[in-house]
Amino acid sequence: MLAPDYEQYTDNYLLQQLSHNDQAAFTVIYQRYWNSLFREAMNVLRSQKESEDCVQEVFVSLWKRRESLSVTTSLGAYLHTAVKYKCIDIIERDMIRGGYLEDFTSYMTGQQSLPSVEEEMYARDLAANIDQVMDKMPNKMREVFRLSRQEHLSHREIANRLHISEETVKKQIYLALKILKSHLGDASLAMLIAATFICK
Repeated sequence: MLAPDYEQYTDNYLLQQLSHNDQAAFTVIYQRYWNSLFREAMNVLRSQKESEDCVQEVFVSLWKRRESLSVTTSLGAYLHTAVKYKCIDIIERDMIRGGYLEDFTSYMTGQQSLPSVEEEMYARDLAANIDQVMDKMPNKMREVFRLSRQEHLSHREIANRLHISEETVKKQIYLALKILKSHLGDASLAMLIAATFICK
């Protein structure tokens, strides 16, 4: 049972208690931030189940790292940033699970029949739309996204090439995906990697 007025304690105090394995402190943090984190995830993923899973994974990670956790910003900012990065992981994972990479790898190596005229036209139109959206992105965001999606560099490789932090790379990719999703929709975003391969 929670101590009287436990939910009124500050985030900093709760973090201190959390580092000492205080489950009650964890419960208060969970209840305090669940709704806002879920809304953050829904804004990007547009799926209730995936958003719930996203937030759940962030809280599981918080509990597992409770003794070594280092929060240099506010707890709210830390958790919202964690959700944003987890959304990136989920979007990229869904693309791979959807078979887009495998399908187009087979196509490029001649193991699959050529796409129909309609499919190729759709892919080319999609690539053109993506280019138009990317042209309107800030320079740094566009370059980070290009290196990630067209040159297939890792977050660390991009950070080293552009002399920025990996956290900045992740943030720029997250923002770029959010912009593309708002302009192109879920299905078109899922075809992003495929279109990149076809229209090289």
